[in-house]
Amino acid sequence: MTSEEMNFNEMTEKVKAALAGVANTTGATMLPTETAEEIIGIVYERNFMRSLFPAMPMSRRIMKIPKLTGSVSFHQQTLTMAEAGTAAGESRNATNEVELELKTMIANIPIGNYLIAYGVEGLLAVLRDDIASQLATNEQSLFINGDTATGNSFADNINGPHATSGAELNPTGVSGTVNDYLLLFDGLRTACIGTGATAGNRLGVTVDATQANAGSAFTLAHMRSAIAKLGVYSDNRDELAMIVPRNLEVQLLGLTELQTVDKYGAGATILSGELGRIYGVRVFATGVIPTNMNHTGKFALSSVANSVRNCTIAMLVNVRSPLIGNPTVAERRFSIGFHDEPTKDRFVLIPKQDVAFAVRYDEAICTIHGLATL
Repeated sequence: MTSEEMNFNEMTEKVKAALAGVANTTGATMLPTETAEEIIGIVYERNFMRSLFPAMPMSRRIMKIPKLTGSVSFHQQTLTMAEAGTAAGESRNATNEVELELKTMIANIPIGNYLIAYGVEGLLAVLRDDIASQLATNEQSLFINGDTATGNSFADNINGPHATSGAELNPTGVSGTVNDYLLLFDGLRTACIGTGATAGNRLGVTVDATQANAGSAFTLAHMRSAIAKLGVYSDNRDELAMIVPRNLEVQLLGLTELQTVDKYGAGATILSGELGRIYGVRVFATGVIPTNMNHTGKFALSSVANSVRNCTIAMLVNVRSPLIGNPTVAERRFSIGFHDEPTKDRFVLIPKQDVAFAVRYDEAICTIHGLATL
């Protein structure tokens, strides 16, 4: 074996080790390394919901989380009642539970060895950034757009069936092999407008911005209506977050009522994607909310009445309602493995992550649907 072959083989092993997230010393003298923990840090930084919503460490695959469905009642106690020994009426907390189940997002990335031979540093940088960015984007989309409904060839899913051409063009839709990670959990939108909400099993609230079955421009009146719809869940504005698509972001930036982050003052905590505050409510923008919905807040096939797909949504959420579950087992939290395929002159990277998501209180989520896109 020549020295050139030895150098190439050594370089290949170091690249694989670096991408697989092993010890930082591996390949440190010649290759930039990225551990799994560092990629997790990038994901958490780019997905604002990771910092916004409560997280639950999970040592088991499934956990039952209690939630209140009824509170205690207080009564008067007069002097006469006290002297007569009359006890106040009894009341008890009513409770239920929500299930958190860890599920896996995984990718399968074949890489030709020739790419390593001719562009190691560039390849590492591109792969590292793409894995972290795509995982953060997928998490955001899953937490917002996730829907487990698969009926009628995914037409019952709020995202609609995936299609790349024709009258039913829908690149953000789902199928058994495309955007199928959205089938893992029911996200925020389903609490208000999914099949469960239609059937009365989910209790999220809505504000309808449509006019004559068509979208209308966002106004602050829509936001005020959403605050009113949340009732007691909007009492503390610090617990509220408004989540809007990029399309709506440009409209909000023109509002004088938007207190931008540069006016927060010294020491204020600012999360990734935070635009500012309106009525004391933090506003976040994301690129994962579709802009091809009809006025109902879903993707609708052309056979459905009033299915013009030029609308989007905004969401007002009490941030204490959603729950994110993280495995306590480090290798299940996030890892990158690899599988060597020498007969194909390549190896396969396998990044994977376990995560859980659930909503405790549907009533703490309001979807404003029927918003016209620019």
